[in-house]
Amino acid sequence: MIPTEHRLPRSVLDELAAGRGGADAVARLRAAQHSKSVLLVRSIVLLLRERGHPDRAAVEAAYRLLAGMRPDQRATALGHPPVAAWAFGTAALLGGADAAQAYPGLLAAVAATAAVRAGTDADLDVPLATGANGRLDLPGLGTATLPVSTTRARIRVTGGGAWAYGAGERVAIGAGSTDPRWQPMLRLEFAHHGLRLSLLLDTRTWRHVPGIGAGHRIGGGLTGPWRSRLDGAWRVLVEDHRPVAEEISGAMRALVPVPSPRAGSRSGTFHHAFGSVAMSLPPDARSAAVVLAHEIQHAKLAALNDMFALLEPGPPELFYAPWRTDPRPLDGLLHGVYAHLGVAGFWRRQARVTVAGAARYRAEVEFARWTRAAGDTVRVLAAQRRLTPVGRHLVDGMAGVLARWATEPVTSRAAERARQLLDGHRNRWDRRRAPTG
Repeated sequence: MIPTEHRLPRSVLDELAAGRGGADAVARLRAAQHSKSVLLVRSIVLLLRERGHPDRAAVEAAYRLLAGMRPDQRATALGHPPVAAWAFGTAALLGGADAAQAYPGLLAAVAATAAVRAGTDADLDVPLATGANGRLDLPGLGTATLPVSTTRARIRVTGGGAWAYGAGERVAIGAGSTDPRWQPMLRLEFAHHGLRLSLLLDTRTWRHVPGIGAGHRIGGGLTGPWRSRLDGAWRVLVEDHRPVAEEISGAMRALVPVPSPRAGSRSGTFHHAFGSVAMSLPPDARSAAVVLAHEIQHAKLAALNDMFALLEPGPPELFYAPWRTDPRPLDGLLHGVYAHLGVAGFWRRQARVTVAGAARYRAEVEFARWTRAAGDTVRVLAAQRRLTPVGRHLVDGMAGVLARWATEPVTSRAAERARQLLDGHRNRWDRRRAPTG
């Protein structure tokens, strides 16, 4: 597997700096992310050769199988978001003092998944994770339940069928399996006006990602309201925010449900898991649409930052962010501005397609609020000496868009409400940090 050299045309960088990019930019970022995963997997193989590991032979066999597959089949396997995150975390562990905590054998499960999907003949040794109790996770495909004593499984793909073997038992796996010991991965499919969104609900593979599986609460059932709100969100995005929907369609591959907080909702992305979105159950379809419009910005910026440094190293500093209750480091502030440029853009478009009334008023308030919040914060960023040339180009692009939006009229009532919300947030921030007598 040889990674590709990637270049980003200035015109694409200009579009990304304006908060846009479109399907072309997303495709370029995704391709660069695939090369990153290939490099990480190669480093895992080399580190196992250098240091020795009981799973070395299984990992090397998996690597050879993946290397012999078609590029698109390999890209699908390694591009599954939790697999990409696993590759980054595992390479870091193997290269450091915590190598014993790594689970490099997951690459064998990734190769087995690719072989099952492609119908490629294969016979693979797949080590199970420590404490798996016979549970064999095939990333993005499903989970086979083998006897609890199983520590290593055998995956055989031949003659159009696929089976997992362990401790003397055989489980049929893959799309045609009716074995109750096989649990296929759930996929959500949404389509509207010819544009599709396909999301895998893979909560199992995340358990194997260093620093995520143990540190984040992932899970929760995907109930009827989930499907309804995501379907409604996709309709909102496709009908009224088509360019954003095209980016989401090209980028997003996995949904990570997380428990709802006591108040409000939560969402996020993982830097090294391009194409995933984590969220709690949104209160309604429009809220779900805003989350997706917000998180695609984080995904684009994280992938861009893997191609170009945006900030020079420097001393730790913390800054006020109008969308957080905690102070943010400089890279977090940059991410926040870029994400809220997307949020402001969502409400700008929403205001234009909404008739007068409460919904229009809310859209104008949110547009004015986040345009000012992002505009104030981008000026803080512009004053930072740590910006690289690409980082400076990004900040200047955002500043130009936000300056133009700030001149667009909203009703005086909406403008006043936006001001109250922003001032209230800042006042609460100042009170919490005021010295006490």
